[in-house]
Amino acid sequence: MNILYNEEIKNIFLSIYDNPRTQNTIKYVFYKSASIERYLDKDLYNFSLTQIGEVIEKSRPYSSTVARSSGRNISQYISWAIENGYSDISLNPLKDVDSKWCDQFVDKNKRTHFSEDELYNIIIEHLPNAQDQALISVLFEGIIGEDFKELKNLSYNNINWETNEIIIIGRNTPIMVSDRTIWYLKKATNETTYYFYNTESDDYTKKELIDSKFIFKNVMSPRAKKGQPVSKQTFYSKLNSIKEILDVDFNPNSIKQSGMIKMAADIVKKKVEIGDMPELAYNEFALIGEKYNVSKLSNNGYEYYNTNLIREFITEDKLNELYGLIVSISKR
Repeated sequence: MNILYNEEIKNIFLSIYDNPRTQNTIKYVFYKSASIERYLDKDLYNFSLTQIGEVIEKSRPYSSTVARSSGRNISQYISWAIENGYSDISLNPLKDVDSKWCDQFVDKNKRTHFSEDELYNIIIEHLPNAQDQALISVLFEGIIGEDFKELKNLSYNNINWETNEIIIIGRNTPIMVSDRTIWYLKKATNETTYYFYNTESDDYTKKELIDSKFIFKNVMSPRAKKGQPVSKQTFYSKLNSIKEILDVDFNPNSIKQSGMIKMAADIVKKKVEIGDMPELAYNEFALIGEKYNVSKLSNNGYEYYNTNLIREFITEDKLNELYGLIVSISKR
């Protein structure tokens, strides 16, 4: 359960930030610190350096970039608490600590599946381009298509910005997406520049984006033509760059699968809320298959979703690992 320790004080600190995405990123660290705070019976702003390290490690950062970001957020919170008289300490333990100190807490276990909070708060929010943030977010919603066809052709007019529905050519019904995804798509629509990461200089170079009806835009270049959709090679290049920047190990399919696991978790949570057993049956796997456009099998003229493919990664262990759920999954 996501309950902050000393919630009133933490919310006062979070209110300093106007951007709700920044608030969520910091709140994610607070969620991870909460159990340690309760065990020690003291707020994060009174933690020692060793205890701060335990919080960063518990947040399972997948790269030094994310680990250092968590360290900065914690440091800002502690400094704010000292300045405003909340903390019992007079010196921030992180004040004179090199940012590289946080690197020791990077999670070395490479995973391809992520929970929703992990995906948004320690991956998407650390990307410099809204185009890339929107890309990861819509992949999580299951919008991709063969050779990225669904993404190439995604335009402003395909999206009902009020109802969060996206019309995908070739699909029978609109795809309902989260408020988060709509927010990133709006950012991507309005973005006019794109930052490329340079591994040699460990810095970014900026290039203009070509104005287009499509959400995902091409970068200005001598060969680029106005009005053309982004190529599949460009999408692969974007994803490879993201993996390099954040040192994560995923691909389009594993991001899509992460979204399917999240949908399964939501189904189980709703069943528990109304008093049903925490289990997943065939018809619920079929619902996931429908939204995520899973391939169908045919037998004697009857078509059905190949749920065996889905069961390979939506498992009892995976739902427990990512969402802390104890689930029973039907064998049929």
